[in-house]
Amino acid sequence: MNFRKEHTIYTFMWALLYASPVVNIYTRMAGNPKITFSWGEIFHAWAFTSIWLVMFAIHNFLLLPILLRKRKTGTYLCLSVAILLAGTFINYMGRPKHRHVDEIRMEEEWKADSIAYERVAAVRLGDGRYCSPQNPMHSKPLEFRPIDPLPMLGPGELVAFFGGLLLMGMNLGVKLYFMSQRDLERQKIIDKKNLEQQMEYLKYQVNPHFFMNTLNNIHALVDIDPERAKTTIVELSKMMRHILYDGGKKLIPLSREVEFLDLYVQLMRLRYSNKVHISVNLPKQLPELKLPPLMLIIFVENAFKHGISYREESFINISVEVENKRLLFGCRNSKPTQPQKSNEKGGMGLQNVRQRLELLYEDDYTLSINDAEKTYEVTLDIPMQS
Repeated sequence: MNFRKEHTIYTFMWALLYASPVVNIYTRMAGNPKITFSWGEIFHAWAFTSIWLVMFAIHNFLLLPILLRKRKTGTYLCLSVAILLAGTFINYMGRPKHRHVDEIRMEEEWKADSIAYERVAAVRLGDGRYCSPQNPMHSKPLEFRPIDPLPMLGPGELVAFFGGLLLMGMNLGVKLYFMSQRDLERQKIIDKKNLEQQMEYLKYQVNPHFFMNTLNNIHALVDIDPERAKTTIVELSKMMRHILYDGGKKLIPLSREVEFLDLYVQLMRLRYSNKVHISVNLPKQLPELKLPPLMLIIFVENAFKHGISYREESFINISVEVENKRLLFGCRNSKPTQPQKSNEKGGMGLQNVRQRLELLYEDDYTLSINDAEKTYEVTLDIPMQS
Protein backbone atom coordinates (compact mmCIF):
# COMPACT_ATOMS: atom_id res chain seq x y z
CA MET A 1 0.00 0.00 0.00
CA ASN A 2 2.78 2.48 0.89
CA PHE A 3 4.59 1.55 -2.32
CA ARG A 4 1.50 2.52 -4.32
CA LYS A 5 1.05 5.80 -2.43
CA GLU A 6 4.70 6.73 -2.96
CA HIS A 7 4.57 6.23 -6.72
CA THR A 8 1.20 7.99 -6.95
CA ILE A 9 2.89 11.08 -5.49
CA TYR A 10 5.67 10.84 -8.08
CA THR A 11 3.19 10.42 -10.96
CA PHE A 12 1.12 13.40 -9.83
CA MET A 13 4.23 15.57 -9.44
CA TRP A 14 5.53 14.80 -12.94
CA ALA A 15 2.09 15.30 -14.47
CA LEU A 16 2.05 18.81 -12.98
CA LEU A 17 5.56 19.57 -14.27
CA TYR A 18 4.70 18.48 -17.81
CA ALA A 19 1.38 20.36 -17.73
CA SER A 20 2.89 23.62 -16.42
CA PRO A 21 4.20 24.91 -19.84
CA VAL A 22 0.75 24.47 -21.40
CA VAL A 23 -0.92 26.21 -18.45
CA ASN A 24 1.65 29.01 -18.63
CA ILE A 25 1.14 29.76 -22.32
CA TYR A 26 -2.65 29.72 -22.00
CA THR A 27 -2.41 32.10 -19.04
CA ARG A 28 -0.32 34.52 -21.12
CA MET A 29 -2.70 34.23 -24.05
CA ALA A 30 -5.63 35.09 -21.76
CA GLY A 31 -3.85 38.24 -20.59
CA ASN A 32 -2.69 39.30 -24.06
CA PRO A 33 -4.74 38.26 -27.12
CA LYS A 34 -1.84 39.04 -29.47
CA ILE A 35 0.25 36.17 -28.06
CA THR A 36 -0.21 33.00 -30.11
CA PHE A 37 0.04 29.35 -29.06
CA SER A 38 3.52 27.93 -29.71
CA TRP A 39 4.18 24.18 -29.74
CA GLY A 40 7.88 24.89 -30.17
CA GLU A 41 8.00 26.66 -26.82
CA ILE A 42 6.13 23.78 -25.14
CA PHE A 43 8.38 21.11 -26.66
CA HIS A 44 11.43 23.07 -25.56
CA ALA A 45 10.10 23.16 -21.98
CA TRP A 46 9.24 19.46 -22.11
CA ALA A 47 12.75 18.63 -23.28
CA PHE A 48 14.13 20.53 -20.30
CA THR A 49 11.73 18.71 -17.94
CA SER A 50 12.70 15.34 -19.44
CA ILE A 51 16.29 15.92 -18.32
CA TRP A 52 14.98 16.21 -14.75
CA LEU A 53 12.86 13.10 -15.24
CA VAL A 54 15.89 11.02 -16.27
CA MET A 55 17.88 12.38 -13.31
CA PHE A 56 14.99 11.54 -10.99
CA ALA A 57 14.68 7.97 -12.31
CA ILE A 58 18.41 7.31 -11.90
CA HIS A 59 18.34 8.75 -8.39
CA ASN A 60 15.22 6.86 -7.31
CA PHE A 61 16.01 3.41 -8.72
CA LEU A 62 19.83 3.35 -8.63
CA LEU A 63 21.31 5.84 -6.18
CA LEU A 64 18.83 5.60 -3.32
CA PRO A 65 19.23 1.80 -2.97
CA ILE A 66 23.00 2.39 -2.70
CA LEU A 67 22.42 4.81 0.18
CA LEU A 68 19.49 3.22 2.02
CA ARG A 69 20.17 -0.50 1.54
CA LYS A 70 23.94 -0.77 1.15
CA ARG A 71 24.73 2.26 3.39
CA LYS A 72 27.42 3.57 1.00
CA THR A 73 27.09 7.30 1.64
CA GLY A 74 30.30 8.31 -0.16
CA THR A 75 29.39 6.44 -3.33
CA TYR A 76 25.90 7.93 -3.24
CA LEU A 77 27.19 11.52 -2.92
CA CYS A 78 29.74 11.12 -5.72
CA LEU A 79 27.22 9.62 -8.11
CA SER A 80 24.60 12.26 -7.21
CA VAL A 81 26.99 15.10 -8.03
CA ALA A 82 27.95 13.35 -11.27
CA ILE A 83 24.28 13.05 -12.27
CA LEU A 84 23.66 16.74 -11.50
CA LEU A 85 26.67 17.85 -13.54
CA ALA A 86 25.67 15.58 -16.42
CA GLY A 87 22.15 17.01 -16.45
CA THR A 88 23.54 20.55 -16.41
CA PHE A 89 25.88 19.78 -19.33
CA ILE A 90 23.07 18.21 -21.38
CA ASN A 91 20.96 21.31 -20.80
CA TYR A 92 23.84 23.50 -21.98
CA MET A 93 24.36 21.45 -25.14
CA GLY A 94 20.66 21.59 -26.02
CA ARG A 95 20.09 25.32 -25.69
CA PRO A 96 20.42 27.95 -28.50
CA LYS A 97 23.96 29.30 -28.82
CA HIS A 98 22.83 32.95 -29.33
CA ARG A 99 20.22 35.07 -27.67
CA HIS A 100 18.54 36.39 -30.80
CA VAL A 101 15.73 33.82 -30.70
CA ASP A 102 14.75 34.73 -27.17
CA GLU A 103 15.04 38.45 -27.85
CA ILE A 104 12.79 38.19 -30.88
CA ARG A 105 10.16 36.51 -28.73
CA MET A 106 10.59 39.18 -26.04
CA GLU A 107 10.30 41.96 -28.60
CA GLU A 108 7.07 40.51 -29.93
CA GLU A 109 5.61 40.45 -26.42
CA TRP A 110 6.78 44.04 -25.82
CA LYS A 111 5.12 45.18 -28.99
CA ALA A 112 1.88 43.59 -27.84
CA ASP A 113 1.90 45.96 -24.86
CA SER A 114 2.10 49.54 -26.18
CA ILE A 115 3.08 51.10 -22.88
CA ALA A 116 5.96 48.73 -22.24
CA TYR A 117 7.05 49.07 -25.83
CA GLU A 118 7.25 52.88 -25.60
CA ARG A 119 9.56 52.50 -22.57
CA VAL A 120 12.00 50.04 -24.01
CA ALA A 121 11.78 50.23 -27.82
CA ALA A 122 14.38 52.20 -29.73
CA VAL A 123 13.72 55.02 -32.24
CA ARG A 124 15.28 54.48 -35.59
CA LEU A 125 17.12 57.47 -37.05
CA GLY A 126 17.44 58.22 -40.70
CA ASP A 127 21.03 57.02 -40.91
CA GLY A 128 20.19 53.57 -39.58
CA ARG A 129 21.22 54.24 -35.98
CA TYR A 130 19.07 53.72 -32.86
CA CYS A 131 18.62 55.90 -29.80
CA SER A 132 16.33 56.15 -26.78
CA PRO A 133 12.99 57.99 -27.26
CA GLN A 134 13.29 59.66 -23.84
CA ASN A 135 16.31 61.70 -24.95
CA PRO A 136 16.88 61.25 -28.69
CA MET A 137 19.25 64.23 -29.08
CA HIS A 138 21.74 63.48 -26.31
CA SER A 139 21.67 59.69 -26.08
CA LYS A 140 24.56 57.82 -27.53
CA PRO A 141 23.59 56.18 -30.83
CA LEU A 142 23.31 52.40 -30.71
CA GLU A 143 24.41 50.27 -33.61
CA PHE A 144 22.66 47.00 -34.44
CA ARG A 145 25.14 44.11 -34.21
CA PRO A 146 25.00 40.35 -33.67
CA ILE A 147 24.68 39.27 -30.07
CA ASP A 148 27.60 37.45 -28.48
CA PRO A 149 27.32 33.74 -27.61
CA LEU A 150 25.92 32.86 -24.23
CA PRO A 151 28.33 32.11 -21.38
CA MET A 152 28.92 28.54 -20.19
CA LEU A 153 27.10 29.02 -16.87
CA GLY A 154 23.86 30.82 -17.53
CA PRO A 155 20.46 30.98 -15.81
CA GLY A 156 19.31 27.80 -17.58
CA GLU A 157 22.21 25.78 -16.24
CA LEU A 158 21.68 27.10 -12.71
CA VAL A 159 17.99 26.20 -12.90
CA ALA A 160 18.87 22.70 -14.18
CA PHE A 161 21.43 22.13 -11.42
CA PHE A 162 19.45 23.42 -8.45
CA GLY A 163 16.18 22.03 -9.83
CA GLY A 164 17.77 18.59 -10.01
CA LEU A 165 19.15 19.06 -6.50
CA LEU A 166 15.69 19.92 -5.17
CA LEU A 167 14.19 16.92 -6.95
CA MET A 168 16.74 14.56 -5.39
CA GLY A 169 16.15 16.06 -1.95
CA MET A 170 12.39 15.69 -2.37
CA ASN A 171 12.82 12.12 -3.60
CA LEU A 172 15.00 11.25 -0.60
CA GLY A 173 12.53 12.82 1.85
CA VAL A 174 9.53 10.97 0.39
CA LYS A 175 11.48 7.70 0.30
CA LEU A 176 12.58 8.02 3.94
CA TYR A 177 9.04 8.87 5.03
CA PHE A 178 7.50 5.81 3.39
CA MET A 179 10.40 3.62 4.58
CA SER A 180 9.66 4.69 8.14
CA GLN A 181 5.99 3.85 7.60
CA ARG A 182 6.89 0.42 6.20
CA ASP A 183 9.24 -0.18 9.15
CA LEU A 184 6.46 0.66 11.60
CA GLU A 185 4.07 -1.72 9.87
CA ARG A 186 6.74 -4.44 9.72
CA GLN A 187 7.48 -3.97 13.42
CA LYS A 188 3.80 -4.38 14.25
CA ILE A 189 3.71 -7.63 12.27
CA ILE A 190 6.91 -8.82 13.98
CA ASP A 191 5.49 -8.05 17.42
CA LYS A 192 2.33 -9.93 16.51
CA LYS A 193 4.33 -12.90 15.21
CA ASN A 194 6.48 -12.92 18.35
CA LEU A 195 3.37 -13.01 20.53
CA GLU A 196 1.86 -15.76 18.41
CA GLN A 197 5.08 -17.74 18.60
CA GLN A 198 5.25 -17.37 22.36
CA MET A 199 1.66 -18.57 22.75
CA GLU A 200 2.20 -21.45 20.33
CA TYR A 201 5.37 -22.41 22.15
CA LEU A 202 3.66 -22.43 25.50
CA LYS A 203 0.78 -24.41 24.04
CA TYR A 204 2.68 -27.04 22.06
CA GLN A 205 6.42 -26.98 22.58
CA VAL A 206 6.54 -27.22 26.36
CA ASN A 207 3.32 -29.14 26.85
CA PRO A 208 2.10 -31.28 29.76
CA HIS A 209 3.43 -34.42 28.08
CA PHE A 210 6.97 -33.02 28.18
CA PHE A 211 6.63 -32.05 31.82
CA MET A 212 5.14 -35.40 32.70
CA ASN A 213 8.14 -37.28 31.31
CA THR A 214 10.61 -34.85 32.87
CA LEU A 215 8.97 -35.05 36.30
CA ASN A 216 8.89 -38.85 36.07
CA ASN A 217 12.62 -38.83 35.38
CA ILE A 218 13.19 -36.50 38.33
CA HIS A 219 11.09 -38.81 40.53
CA ALA A 220 13.30 -41.74 39.55
CA LEU A 221 16.41 -39.72 40.35
CA VAL A 222 15.20 -38.91 43.87
CA ASP A 223 16.12 -42.40 45.08
CA ILE A 224 19.08 -42.98 42.74
CA ASP A 225 20.77 -39.59 42.74
CA PRO A 226 19.05 -37.02 45.00
CA GLU A 227 21.54 -34.28 44.22
CA ARG A 228 21.00 -34.75 40.50
CA ALA A 229 17.23 -34.62 41.04
CA LYS A 230 17.54 -31.29 42.85
CA THR A 231 19.70 -29.91 40.06
CA THR A 232 17.21 -31.03 37.43
CA ILE A 233 14.36 -29.26 39.23
CA VAL A 234 16.38 -26.05 39.24
CA GLU A 235 17.13 -26.45 35.53
CA LEU A 236 13.45 -26.98 34.77
CA SER A 237 12.50 -23.84 36.68
CA LYS A 238 15.12 -21.80 34.80
CA MET A 239 13.75 -23.06 31.54
CA MET A 240 10.20 -22.06 32.40
CA ARG A 241 11.38 -18.66 33.63
CA HIS A 242 13.06 -18.08 30.27
CA ILE A 243 9.88 -18.96 28.36
CA LEU A 244 7.58 -16.88 30.56
CA TYR A 245 9.68 -13.73 30.95
CA ASP A 246 12.05 -13.65 27.97
CA GLY A 247 9.81 -15.17 25.30
CA GLY A 248 7.85 -11.94 24.84
CA LYS A 249 10.87 -9.62 24.46
CA LYS A 250 12.13 -8.36 21.11
CA LEU A 251 15.77 -9.19 21.81
CA ILE A 252 17.57 -11.13 24.52
CA PRO A 253 21.29 -11.77 25.15
CA LEU A 254 22.82 -14.62 23.19
CA SER A 255 24.14 -16.15 26.41
CA ARG A 256 20.61 -16.50 27.78
CA GLU A 257 19.32 -18.17 24.62
CA VAL A 258 22.25 -20.60 24.57
CA GLU A 259 21.73 -21.37 28.26
CA PHE A 260 18.09 -22.17 27.56
CA LEU A 261 19.11 -24.42 24.66
CA ASP A 262 21.60 -26.28 26.86
CA LEU A 263 19.03 -26.73 29.64
CA TYR A 264 16.56 -28.18 27.16
CA VAL A 265 19.11 -30.70 25.93
CA GLN A 266 20.05 -31.71 29.49
CA LEU A 267 16.42 -32.35 30.37
CA MET A 268 15.91 -34.37 27.21
CA ARG A 269 18.96 -36.53 27.97
CA LEU A 270 17.08 -37.97 30.96
CA ARG A 271 14.55 -39.60 28.64
CA TYR A 272 16.93 -41.61 26.45
CA SER A 273 19.34 -44.51 26.87
CA ASN A 274 22.97 -44.80 25.82
CA LYS A 275 21.89 -45.70 22.28
CA VAL A 276 21.16 -42.02 21.69
CA HIS A 277 24.31 -39.96 21.21
CA ILE A 278 23.76 -36.27 21.87
CA SER A 279 26.56 -33.76 21.35
CA VAL A 280 26.33 -30.01 21.92
CA ASN A 281 29.16 -27.78 20.72
CA LEU A 282 28.85 -24.33 22.30
CA PRO A 283 31.39 -21.48 22.47
CA LYS A 284 33.21 -21.18 25.77
CA GLN A 285 32.87 -17.39 25.74
CA LEU A 286 29.87 -15.68 24.15
CA PRO A 287 30.01 -12.06 22.96
CA GLU A 288 27.52 -9.52 24.28
CA LEU A 289 25.20 -9.75 21.30
CA LYS A 290 21.43 -10.05 21.11
CA LEU A 291 18.92 -11.98 19.02
CA PRO A 292 15.16 -12.67 19.07
CA PRO A 293 14.12 -15.21 21.74
CA LEU A 294 13.14 -18.82 21.05
CA MET A 295 14.73 -18.72 17.61
CA LEU A 296 16.75 -21.96 17.81
CA ILE A 297 14.70 -24.24 20.02
CA ILE A 298 12.26 -25.07 17.21
CA PHE A 299 14.94 -26.92 15.25
CA VAL A 300 16.25 -28.74 18.33
CA GLU A 301 12.77 -29.82 19.41
CA ASN A 302 12.08 -31.21 15.91
CA ALA A 303 15.39 -33.10 16.00
CA PHE A 304 14.46 -34.85 19.26
CA LYS A 305 10.94 -35.52 18.07
CA HIS A 306 11.75 -37.00 14.66
CA GLY A 307 15.40 -38.08 14.89
CA ILE A 308 15.40 -40.38 17.94
CA SER A 309 14.61 -44.10 17.99
CA TYR A 310 14.52 -46.41 21.02
CA ARG A 311 15.20 -49.44 18.81
CA GLU A 312 18.38 -48.39 16.98
CA GLU A 313 21.41 -46.15 17.28
CA SER A 314 20.49 -42.46 16.97
CA PHE A 315 22.35 -39.19 17.22
CA ILE A 316 21.81 -35.44 17.47
CA ASN A 317 24.63 -32.97 16.89
CA ILE A 318 24.07 -29.32 17.81
CA SER A 319 26.58 -26.52 17.20
CA VAL A 320 26.58 -22.77 17.82
CA GLU A 321 29.25 -20.42 16.47
CA VAL A 322 29.63 -16.64 16.34
CA GLU A 323 31.51 -14.91 13.54
CA ASN A 324 31.48 -11.18 12.67
CA LYS A 325 28.33 -10.52 14.72
CA ARG A 326 26.52 -13.36 12.97
CA LEU A 327 25.15 -16.51 14.55
CA LEU A 328 25.96 -19.77 12.78
CA PHE A 329 23.67 -22.51 14.09
CA GLY A 330 23.66 -26.15 13.00
CA CYS A 331 21.53 -29.11 14.02
CA ARG A 332 22.05 -32.56 12.49
CA ASN A 333 20.17 -35.70 13.48
CA SER A 334 19.66 -39.27 12.32
CA LYS A 335 16.51 -40.50 10.60
CA PRO A 336 15.21 -43.81 11.98
CA THR A 337 14.24 -46.46 9.45
CA GLN A 338 11.00 -46.92 11.37
CA PRO A 339 9.98 -43.56 12.86
CA GLN A 340 8.36 -43.85 16.24
CA LYS A 341 4.86 -42.61 16.82
CA SER A 342 4.69 -39.56 19.00
CA ASN A 343 1.75 -38.16 20.88
CA GLU A 344 3.40 -34.74 21.07
CA LYS A 345 1.94 -32.11 18.82
CA GLY A 346 4.16 -30.26 16.42
CA GLY A 347 5.60 -26.87 17.10
CA MET A 348 5.57 -23.77 14.94
CA GLY A 349 6.64 -25.64 11.82
CA LEU A 350 9.29 -24.67 9.31
CA GLN A 351 6.89 -22.56 7.27
CA ASN A 352 6.11 -20.28 10.21
CA VAL A 353 9.80 -20.15 11.12
CA ARG A 354 10.64 -18.97 7.59
CA GLN A 355 7.95 -16.29 7.80
CA ARG A 356 9.39 -14.99 11.04
CA LEU A 357 12.92 -14.94 9.61
CA GLU A 358 11.75 -13.01 6.53
CA LEU A 359 9.98 -10.44 8.70
CA LEU A 360 12.97 -10.01 10.97
CA TYR A 361 15.85 -10.08 8.48
CA GLU A 362 14.35 -9.83 4.96
CA ASP A 363 17.22 -11.02 2.71
CA ASP A 364 19.93 -10.92 5.39
CA TYR A 365 19.66 -14.53 6.57
CA THR A 366 20.33 -18.05 5.31
CA LEU A 367 18.27 -21.11 6.25
CA SER A 368 19.48 -24.31 4.63
CA ILE A 369 17.79 -27.71 5.09
CA ASN A 370 19.33 -30.93 3.82
CA ASP A 371 16.87 -33.80 4.05
CA ALA A 372 18.94 -36.86 3.12
CA GLU A 373 18.00 -40.53 3.27
CA LYS A 374 19.48 -41.22 6.71
CA THR A 375 20.17 -37.76 8.11
CA TYR A 376 18.41 -34.43 8.49
CA GLU A 377 20.48 -31.26 8.80
CA VAL A 378 19.54 -27.62 9.39
CA THR A 379 21.95 -24.67 9.18
CA LEU A 380 20.98 -21.12 10.07
CA ASP A 381 22.96 -17.90 9.57
CA ILE A 382 21.44 -14.71 11.06
CA PRO A 383 22.84 -11.30 12.11
CA MET A 384 22.86 -10.20 15.74
CA GLN A 385 22.76 -6.77 17.35
CA SER A 386 25.05 -5.22 19.90
